[in-house]
Amino acid sequence: MSGSWQLSREVPAELVYRSLFSSAEPDLRSRAAELFASWATGKNVPVSAAELLTGGAVEAEADDTHRSVRGSVGAYTDRLTGRRLQAAVFRLEERLVDGSRWTTSLRIAVPQQAEQTALFVETAEPATLFGAEPAWPQRSWVWLDLEHHRVPEAAPVRPGSPRLIRDLLAAVEGTDASLPLTSEVLDITEGHVDELRGWLFDPSRRVPVIVFSPDPQQPEDQARFARRLARDVTGVAVVVRLHNVASAAAFNRRVGTHLQVYGGGMRTYLPGLTPNEPFPRRHRILSAASMRALGQRSANAVRDQVLTLSTRRPPPASYVLVRRALSRGSAARTMPDRRPPAEHPALFPTPGEPTVLPGLTGSVTAPEAPAPAETSDGNRLLRATLTLAGVDPSAIALVDEPAEVETVTAERLALQDLLLRSMAANAGAGEKLAEAGAEITMLYAEIDDLTVQLTEEQKVRGEVEDLRLGWELGEIELTDLERDNERLRARIRWLESELSAHHVHVAGQETPGQMILPGNVVETLELAARLPFLSIGATSDAAAGLDVHPQAERWAIKIWQALAALNAYAEARSTGAWTNSFLAWCQAPPSGGAAVPATWVALSESETTTTMPRLREARTFAVPVQVEASGRAYMQAHIKIQQGGTPCPRIHFHDDTGGRTGRIHIGYVGDHLPTASFR
Repeated sequence: MSGSWQLSREVPAELVYRSLFSSAEPDLRSRAAELFASWATGKNVPVSAAELLTGGAVEAEADDTHRSVRGSVGAYTDRLTGRRLQAAVFRLEERLVDGSRWTTSLRIAVPQQAEQTALFVETAEPATLFGAEPAWPQRSWVWLDLEHHRVPEAAPVRPGSPRLIRDLLAAVEGTDASLPLTSEVLDITEGHVDELRGWLFDPSRRVPVIVFSPDPQQPEDQARFARRLARDVTGVAVVVRLHNVASAAAFNRRVGTHLQVYGGGMRTYLPGLTPNEPFPRRHRILSAASMRALGQRSANAVRDQVLTLSTRRPPPASYVLVRRALSRGSAARTMPDRRPPAEHPALFPTPGEPTVLPGLTGSVTAPEAPAPAETSDGNRLLRATLTLAGVDPSAIALVDEPAEVETVTAERLALQDLLLRSMAANAGAGEKLAEAGAEITMLYAEIDDLTVQLTEEQKVRGEVEDLRLGWELGEIELTDLERDNERLRARIRWLESELSAHHVHVAGQETPGQMILPGNVVETLELAARLPFLSIGATSDAAAGLDVHPQAERWAIKIWQALAALNAYAEARSTGAWTNSFLAWCQAPPSGGAAVPATWVALSESETTTTMPRLREARTFAVPVQVEASGRAYMQAHIKIQQGGTPCPRIHFHDDTGGRTGRIHIGYVGDHLPTASFR
């Protein structure tokens, strides 16, 4: 390759996609090898299924990318039950010119039941390195991982499902519990609603099901949307489209009002769904209006959520056995190189026979008949050889007189016999050593398995710690909100009593102009666009990324509160009723003025963020030329919708209430923008 290749500066591998499914394909391992080989060949790495199934490796370079393919196969037999497990792993690594890498790993497990039961009932469990025997798989399974080793400056990437998984599911029948996996949209008629309901409430289901209700306004656009989404989430979710109004009505009746989907909307039903679902809002709805406004961008947001969920799935419980099988296969391939030859070379070849000594490339032809003196010298050489090999030849009498041919010959035969017995003993030791090496390889495999489990456990512990921190922050926020609510209720009661004293009775009356707020961020921005003193920029895509999270409804309410407060502040500035900053407005809001807690508001960024070009650019958004001649402004003022955790929504704005437009310009509503220590 050219000299433009850079040294690897990659960050730790990030798992961006994980698919796990079962299959009843009779010859799954060979079929998977064929599909993997075809897929790799399409990436300019010519490899055959036969090479993969024999542990072959192939490397190639094309399109500024170095690619390497490797296969590994093996089998493991349970000695107690006679069950056999065939396993394989095929891996493609792609190293790009910028130093980043993509690694695709396809693992296959094919269990085979014993043809006959054991003759004797065992009373003890089989011994393993650390106790309990891993679970034996009941069905063949396929496990595909896609990892990205990115360089530090690069943003995380979620590219959608690999073509390999789509090829696999097109060629073999894959299922998640009772749910069929496919890259196509499943069209559900009224007669198949009960089958769909069974999939949703299957307790063994581990992938989300995304259900579209009919959209009478734009059915073709919805169909294209659903097809693209189904392609992107192949192997990690299933996309379903209710065929017509009748099938949608039947579906809503069967799942209940708390789980229904309607009006052309889309709902993602997560695993663990129950008929009496205690938390129905966990299964997020995306309205038809949001999908129409955002188009493919909302599909990308749903895709990213689903792919993130897929990476949290643990490896199969039987993966320990797969590693064991692959280790045995590796040991079997290397053992012939470690074992001594089955037949040993003759110590004294027959007359005229060439002798090839180990380690020498030439051959030596023995003389027709050894002379006594030469035979005596040969005996001394044999004695020296035995001594160097650690065998004591002193028990055999040394012949000093070379003329006694029979005695010299007897000595030679005795020494030869001693050497043969020594070599035979060493041969047995070599066999035992090879077997011990295989067992050591197996132990190392189990240690590797435990290391993988420990890594997964540490990852889970990290996620639990993040959740704990989020819970603590949420509790603090909830406490503050409860305190504010109690203060406001007390004030309302006092105001109502004062009004009653003046014969104005308002208790129990509806508040004029009160509106029902949307349940998602995108529709909240659409509603806020009607506020007269706000100008909302092109931030719908970033906002849609918030709508796929369980906290979206709470964020939408808080975002509305923040935008309403900005609008009230800008209106007061326009009339001259207020001349200070938005932060001061929130610290001491005037009577009747909408505001948010002052702790939400930050009017500036850190010096590092302001001076680093990459971070400053991330906070620079479009504004009218009346605000900035360049049409872009650095918006360091922001509102913290959430104080911590991930995602951590922010609103970035530019205050031009004292300028030519007299408005607040909203440049960004979405997840926390990058900082020196955050992404």
